[in-house]
Amino acid sequence: MWLRSGVFIAFLGILGIPPQISAGNVLAVYPHFGFSHFKVVMPILNELATRGHDITVISYVKNPQAEALPNYEELLISAPGEDQSSTTINLVPLTENTPTRSLGVLIREYIALHEEGQKTCEHLFASGHIETVIARHQIKPYDLLLTEYFNSDCQLALAKLMNLSIIGLSTCALMPYYYDRIDLPDTPAFIQSEFVGFAGQLKWHERLLNFAQAKLLKFLYKYHSNRADNLLIRKYLGVEVDVEEVARTQTAFIFGNQHYSLMGSRPQSLQFVEIGGVHITKQAKRELPENITNFLDQSSEGVIFISWGSMVRASSIDEDKLTAILEVLQNQPLRIIWKWEGDETPKTDPSKFLFVKWAPQIALLCHPKIKLFWSHGGLLGTTESVHCGKPLLVTPIYGDQFLNAFSVQNRGMGLKLDYEDITIPNVKQAFTELSKKSYSKRSLQISKIFNERQKTPLELAIWSVEHVIKHGLVAAELLQSPGIEFNGFIYHSVDSIALIFAPVVLLIIILSCLSRRKPSTPATKKPGKKPKRS
Repeated sequence: MWLRSGVFIAFLGILGIPPQISAGNVLAVYPHFGFSHFKVVMPILNELATRGHDITVISYVKNPQAEALPNYEELLISAPGEDQSSTTINLVPLTENTPTRSLGVLIREYIALHEEGQKTCEHLFASGHIETVIARHQIKPYDLLLTEYFNSDCQLALAKLMNLSIIGLSTCALMPYYYDRIDLPDTPAFIQSEFVGFAGQLKWHERLLNFAQAKLLKFLYKYHSNRADNLLIRKYLGVEVDVEEVARTQTAFIFGNQHYSLMGSRPQSLQFVEIGGVHITKQAKRELPENITNFLDQSSEGVIFISWGSMVRASSIDEDKLTAILEVLQNQPLRIIWKWEGDETPKTDPSKFLFVKWAPQIALLCHPKIKLFWSHGGLLGTTESVHCGKPLLVTPIYGDQFLNAFSVQNRGMGLKLDYEDITIPNVKQAFTELSKKSYSKRSLQISKIFNERQKTPLELAIWSVEHVIKHGLVAAELLQSPGIEFNGFIYHSVDSIALIFAPVVLLIIILSCLSRRKPSTPATKKPGKKPKRS
């Protein structure tokens, strides 16, 4: 029997199929409504199901491949028939862009995210799916909770009640309030969180803002958002749970949808795993429809691809901005494919422009005829452009798009053009600059580094998940830094610094007091009067 087992394992190795670990029972909770968020985790869930693990997914978005996976179960929060996989919701119209990253803007964005997160939690608990999986856990226990770390933590009540390790996923640059959970340094002198975006080395006032937002938003999230999460859990489940404490003690890994080639090198934690590009699949590269293929084949000079994501409608653009863009595009040599959601398209030369309501972005960007990508700076599109080695022109609208735009510009892969700066001279200047070969050369150099890794993003994610399935909370315990247990006073050695400097300060005070005392001088006799001469 042992001989046959050994031959079987060797045979799997020859075929390139990894030996299967004991099948796990995985609970995945991704209640955010954005398809772009769920798109990042879908390949991980699909691969886990393919490898034999039982997957139960509570989500807002339907997985198109779920029906082909018998051990993949969906518990949907969205309304029946609602599908966001090929639509664009106008979450932030172009006219409501945030041109500056002031502290006031950051706080407003935090409040909007908080309110959105609380609505998400209300929908999650009202769905009844939480009670369903809690009941199932009594019959067949779950091994792990996979979830998103974004703008709420109410789902972490499941990890507490079921005693599960957590693997969180950040689909954008990590929010500032999640760093402390895994003792990931957030050094404000140069590390920028999801909320900000600055060019190059930070100036002193940028460092000040970066410091203020990092510390303030951590405080607000802990005492405002997490407090609201705890109240919702008490309301719906009737139990007391401190989600911040659960996250701190039960998180094994946080998957970051990023890679140092784009976001920069930084101090790391064993618990932070870079899986940027995990959503890029071979199948996605082959999804070019016939009308787009024909247009590309007829474009001898090349094509500019314009897409501003799934959360912003390009058709919400201001008339003067659209006029400026069309005039410049008409007078340059490349043809244009533009993701345009409105039924009525701009009046242009049809031989030069192709407007499409939905575009297979990865397949397009990796096509050799695409020479430039004009993006809003969403992390998925930016990552795809880096993967395909294409220069970018980035017009950020909100959130992490400013950080992504500056990351592109800082690395010489493209330029940032703010929405309010879209004028004929500025757009023309941007295209003239980006026509230089240095941008395409640099993009290809960084693309090679992005794609050359010890393990693919998917392989790294799957190994991490199966490691936690196999070892449970012990894996999380051993991965955690001792620093998560310390308060700020001890963590930053303020007590030691005080002990060292106290005698020095005391000595300075003593010497200062001594120097102020005037030295006493001995009394001198007053000179007597000389006797008169007779």
